[in-house]
Amino acid sequence: MKKYSYRKLFSMAIASVLTIFLAVGCGNKQSEGTNADGKNSSSSGSVQKADELVVGISADPSTLDPMVQSGQATRLIKMNLYRGLLAYQPDGKIGNEVAESYQVAEDNKTYTFKIKQNAKFHDGSDINAEDVKFSMERILDEKVGATFRSDFKNILDKCEVVDNKTVKIILKQPSAPFIDLLTLPESVIVSKAWCQSHNNDLNANPMGSGPYKFGKWDKGREITLSAFSDFYKKGKPETKGVRFVIIPDATTRANALKTGEVDLIDYVASKDVIAFEKEKGIKVDISEAPFMCLQINSKEGPLANPKVRQAIAYAVDRKSVITTAFMGRGTPIYGFPTRSGQNGYDGKYDNYFKFDQEKAKQLLTEAGYPNGFKVKILSSSTYDFHKQTALVIQDSLKKIGIDAEVELPDWSTRIERSNKGDYQILVSGTAGNIVDMDWCTNYFASGNPRMNSAAWFADEEVDKLLNEGRSTLDPAKRAEIYDKLRKRILDLSPFVFINYREQCFARKDTVEGFKNLDGILTYNSGISIENTYVRK
Repeated sequence: MKKYSYRKLFSMAIASVLTIFLAVGCGNKQSEGTNADGKNSSSSGSVQKADELVVGISADPSTLDPMVQSGQATRLIKMNLYRGLLAYQPDGKIGNEVAESYQVAEDNKTYTFKIKQNAKFHDGSDINAEDVKFSMERILDEKVGATFRSDFKNILDKCEVVDNKTVKIILKQPSAPFIDLLTLPESVIVSKAWCQSHNNDLNANPMGSGPYKFGKWDKGREITLSAFSDFYKKGKPETKGVRFVIIPDATTRANALKTGEVDLIDYVASKDVIAFEKEKGIKVDISEAPFMCLQINSKEGPLANPKVRQAIAYAVDRKSVITTAFMGRGTPIYGFPTRSGQNGYDGKYDNYFKFDQEKAKQLLTEAGYPNGFKVKILSSSTYDFHKQTALVIQDSLKKIGIDAEVELPDWSTRIERSNKGDYQILVSGTAGNIVDMDWCTNYFASGNPRMNSAAWFADEEVDKLLNEGRSTLDPAKRAEIYDKLRKRILDLSPFVFINYREQCFARKDTVEGFKNLDGILTYNSGISIENTYVRK
């Protein structure tokens, strides 16, 4: 049996993708008061810290079940309630969490994890191998509705308890992205006993092993957490309590930071980023990697025709989206959203489409819709950039004869509908879920209408390439596979990619330790709240 540090295995598994990606991606403006690994450079016994950190978040959670992805705002909360075996750390590297160490057998399919001796759940019980086994099986349980069920179903064979603190996870075949999948904030370890005694309902009864314990959820107003004194990282968290105040309106959220009602806010609108960059006493932390796109329900009607979807790709005025929804801050995407260094990316498909409404009309005619058709675009009133993107798309489609109605529910309703595939065209902002190109599995694999997927999209060639990509360990061969995958997805256009955008946090300059993770990892930034405090 081969024993690896997490860094060595990760390097073998995805061929140093993360290091290259982060090196060449758009720069992150690192918060002052943190060093490279996210630890507090000014933290010492003499620093006076406030007892509470107040975070203004943009959406009320649709669910607190940790295995259901319900948006970045909710991840900020869940990542502090729950932890998995591994996680990306503030320095952008994979680190151990509940796991003390792991080994990989010669077959590259058997992973043996040792669990930290001091790892406990918030109810005081020890985390053991049965909990890990139960958690992996819970992800696969269709009744749970885990966001990444299909990813794990593709590769996970079984889990075996070796002893109280040792568990084997056995894969169906070698899997390059497996370790990356274990770092997902939704791949957490939950208590078997707790779930069984609470009807497996972690929405109403959240209980994990993270740095903070659940306190109270005042729906639509706030969620409070308190420090977990038995957290396995001694000296963490830095603050006695965190209060997440739910402020859906971006302007109100920005004003709350200005007036000192909150210490840190998420999803800072572009206009407020511009203002905050000039304002004393406030710091912004920016990462550009998330992309805006249209997810298309290809189950029936005109949208089931690839030529119609390609017509939409040609019709979208991406520059107007950037100007209108993002104050000119962003980069248009005319191809597939991969960055230099990521699994063989070479830029050949960067300009696969262009803004060409005559070409769009020609494709509609070829598809049998010369006079267009009616369609609905699902977006949300919660985030203005989602709303404005939808309105620009509506205008773009009108110019090629497609009559689009924009639907603008609140974020919880939008998440509920997207999870069910209850939309025709969905405005979405995402960054993929893992650094490895196997992030595409959750978006394009056949099967069902998941939140992050093109609803009801199915293609045998895409499925074949996804399977080859995840089961191949050789970096050069993987590069060839993903090159074919990118072209196939662009040809079929179940997604229409629009633009890269900034993902921004803002904080008072007395807040130390918070880190907006670089690039695609920005949605994992909740990991750094354990390091965060307010200087008195």
